[in-house]
Amino acid sequence: MKILCCVLHEYYGLPGTVNHSYNYFVETLREMGHRVHNFDYGHQSFDRGAMNDFFLSIVKHGAYDMVFIALREDEFFPEVLDEAKHHTVLLAWNTDDDMHWADYSSQYCPHFTYMVTTYSHVYEANKAAHPNLLLSQWGCTGHYDGLTTRKDIDFGFVGKLYSTRAKEITRIRRHLPLVANGMGFGIPLNLRGKLTRWMIAKLGISCSKESSILADEAAVKGIWNRTKISYTPLESWVEGCLQIKARVFDMGLSGTVMLCSKNPALYEFYEPGRDYVEFDSVDDCISKAKFLLRHEKERCWIAEAYYKRTRAEHMWSHRFEKLFAEIGLPT
Repeated sequence: MKILCCVLHEYYGLPGTVNHSYNYFVETLREMGHRVHNFDYGHQSFDRGAMNDFFLSIVKHGAYDMVFIALREDEFFPEVLDEAKHHTVLLAWNTDDDMHWADYSSQYCPHFTYMVTTYSHVYEANKAAHPNLLLSQWGCTGHYDGLTTRKDIDFGFVGKLYSTRAKEITRIRRHLPLVANGMGFGIPLNLRGKLTRWMIAKLGISCSKESSILADEAAVKGIWNRTKISYTPLESWVEGCLQIKARVFDMGLSGTVMLCSKNPALYEFYEPGRDYVEFDSVDDCISKAKFLLRHEKERCWIAEAYYKRTRAEHMWSHRFEKLFAEIGLPT
């Protein structure tokens, strides 16, 4: 197929970085044999009106079999999407529908040929009212296999630092040397957003120059591939809200053990105690991390089961093959 992807290329707009979604969608589809162009709708040279005009012109004249948009906010005008639907199959991929379905996604759903959610409860509650709503899930790119990579980080985390997570990491570090990398760890204060110098100092987060934004997939997976146990909180920044995050699947070939928040929604994809280890509190997390570090054989068994399950069922190619078959497009 000839596909136009509309995906942000840079990670949070930071020069020299690559948004993970670019690899999830653009690169995976290319590897599957599709002819893929990407339109970076968040490029700073566009104002909203100019971007919409440019997008519609590309769609009208590009002869695309499908236009795939990884939604972020309301950058696209509804009337532009309505017109684009006359020229191609227009498919939206949503994120954070647990928080944004009511005030955003549901309002935009009628303007797409199909809209994808990754939340089964959102799908079940809204499929009757929105028959173009589809259910899918995040996946693993398959890049940078790390099963046999030497593990020289005992306990690690890759992700974004914000206040709630900072408190959890600080508490864990009182018992175990958790190595944390990602946005907010060790980067210049002007890139930390609302996470101020005062908060860093008060919460006791120690940041080294080496712990900073990881610019691309190779950097992220380079950390996961070296890590025996990966701390994987599933709480969102909204208190009391559990999510299934992309990293749940994308670090599946790293050879790490996923130690994650208890979330029954994950049981459809992996079996706790076999494919990963779950915890229901910070103290439980600390206890289980210590156990796994003392029992290397058990740790390796779980890491290998996680690897095999991911390879067999949870690659991005699996997601797209199923999705395209459902809407009658070639895989």
